[in-house]
Amino acid sequence: MNANIIFNADDFGISKGVNEAIVKAYNEGVLNSASLMVNQKYAHEAIKLYQNMPNLALGIHVNLTNEYSTSKAENIPLLVDKNRKFKNGFLMLFLLSIFKPKTFKQQVRTEIEAQIKKALDMGIKLSHIDSHRHIHMIPLIFDVVKEMMDKYGIRKTRVINENIFMTIKTNKNKSYLFDGGLIKYALLMLFYMINSYKSKTYFYTMLYTCKLSKDKFENVHIPKGYNAVEVMIHPSVVEIDRNHKEDIFDESVISDWRTKELETLMDKNILNNFVFDADYPFLWGLYKNIENWWFKLNQKLRFLLVGGFNTVFAYMVFALLFAIVGLPYLLALIVQYFITINVSVLTMRYYVFESKGDFWSEFCKAWSVYIFMFVFNTFALSFFVEICKIEELYAQALYLIISTIFTYLLHKYFSFMRKN
Repeated sequence: MNANIIFNADDFGISKGVNEAIVKAYNEGVLNSASLMVNQKYAHEAIKLYQNMPNLALGIHVNLTNEYSTSKAENIPLLVDKNRKFKNGFLMLFLLSIFKPKTFKQQVRTEIEAQIKKALDMGIKLSHIDSHRHIHMIPLIFDVVKEMMDKYGIRKTRVINENIFMTIKTNKNKSYLFDGGLIKYALLMLFYMINSYKSKTYFYTMLYTCKLSKDKFENVHIPKGYNAVEVMIHPSVVEIDRNHKEDIFDESVISDWRTKELETLMDKNILNNFVFDADYPFLWGLYKNIENWWFKLNQKLRFLLVGGFNTVFAYMVFALLFAIVGLPYLLALIVQYFITINVSVLTMRYYVFESKGDFWSEFCKAWSVYIFMFVFNTFALSFFVEICKIEELYAQALYLIISTIFTYLLHKYFSFMRKN
């Protein structure tokens, strides 16, 4: 089997039916990788089964949302109740990462490391790390995952880098437009861009997550620049789990889709449907060529161009709010800042400074720069309008010209400063 095509079964250890399906798909189908949930009831059974699957790449499936933690409850109160049962879903974990970042990160680190150590104590050499419900893509949790990779020598993590234009072009099935797959994909792609973590492994199936059937693999194109592809899949022998419902905490485990995904893994002909080094669709390919050319430009020139775009955008928003909506000029300025700052931070971070630092730290520092510039802007605009008697739109245009050089220096030596 082509080692560059990775069929990875998630949820190893979650149930007897899932364990049985993974063994079957490994022995008779195309499965060559799996991710173990160490804090599930059937994890030890999974390890015994794994002993007879010598060529199965086994990683850890970090779990912070379902059943019980590996750490003591008093060490991770943000994550679990007093009985050690996880109490947060994806959205709540994301909100905790924003509003209680320091404490949350410390507790996430404690639990993820405990799960890794438990896996190592089971005698596993971890080939990769991913997560249940994709929670590792949340930027603050992703930072912890990278720490653990460095500390424990784990070489690979899953990143959601599927190119939607490629999937739309090559696959006729458009079910993701109606079942929520597109929304999930958009959110995780946003986190992928924030995390700024590049991988040579292309991820396929995010749009069809948990609903894979053979027709989703009629024509899978992997773009140029990737040397492998990972397919995330969730097989199960659901009849076994339906007879052990007392073990099931998630109804998706006994979904008919689990049976279809197992059937998909049993079809070895599916390997013939993967095409590597495929060209991007025209518009995306054009963008990639422009992007490659863009990053060859001098940083100061990139700043002037991006800054020019952001300045024009900000000015247009200000003009819209003041001249058309009719807001007072200072109120129009406040609203404009809240609308345009996030666009400016993201474009500066990626297209000018190519930063791969801690996103939230840089985001906060960049915001502080813009808050400082906002205060400066308020006084300058009031001075130009009230003292110098310059008309409001001309006064704001004059300020934007003056502020450009200060913004560049503050971003370069504060917001996105690179550490040696």
